[in-house]
Amino acid sequence: MRNTILLFAFISILSCKNSNVETDFEDSKIKDINQIVETIIIEDTLEVLKNGKDSRMLCEELTKLRIYIPEKTKKGEISQPPPPPFGNVSIESLLHYGKIGFFNVKDSLTLVNQNSNPQIFKIDKVLFDKFNLTTREKEIGKKNTKESFDFYEITIPIFSLDNKKAYVELSHYCGRLCGSGKSIYLEKINGKWKIVDSWRTWIS
Repeated sequence: MRNTILLFAFISILSCKNSNVETDFEDSKIKDINQIVETIIIEDTLEVLKNGKDSRMLCEELTKLRIYIPEKTKKGEISQPPPPPFGNVSIESLLHYGKIGFFNVKDSLTLVNQNSNPQIFKIDKVLFDKFNLTTREKEIGKKNTKESFDFYEITIPIFSLDNKKAYVELSHYCGRLCGSGKSIYLEKINGKWKIVDSWRTWIS
């Protein structure tokens, strides 16, 4: 327990130190991100194919998901973290996702360092020819003018230390009181990204 507390204290300091520094993605990481987007579209059956009958759209910009560090109690213990702010995920949730034992303590610093990811990542132009793409700005404009909208939004993947596991959040917005969110866990198996688990996080 004491080692866990010390670890979280250390990564909290590191997170604060790097919070204002953004780093660009390497080419290999860009390739992984685009492959993950395509995997989610196909395996989660998102109806955004250009040759499909459905008119749903996918935001071409992936948004950053910030790692939320839980606060310690007065006794120095890690308290049960509250639901993190929108656009954040608790590192406790990532490390202690018990169903499949996905990320582990060795991934901690790598996970937190990804708080320096860019705010936005635009998917590869190659995917533009395959899918119905839109921008968040355009969809918000529809909402403000009371036009109908139906689109998906994906976060920038969070990767493990060995770059063989990733976590993504997917949101679907289909009206003012219509939508849902999902957490998706992926693993790189034989060089290809596969969804290994997912669960609903919110619904409206």
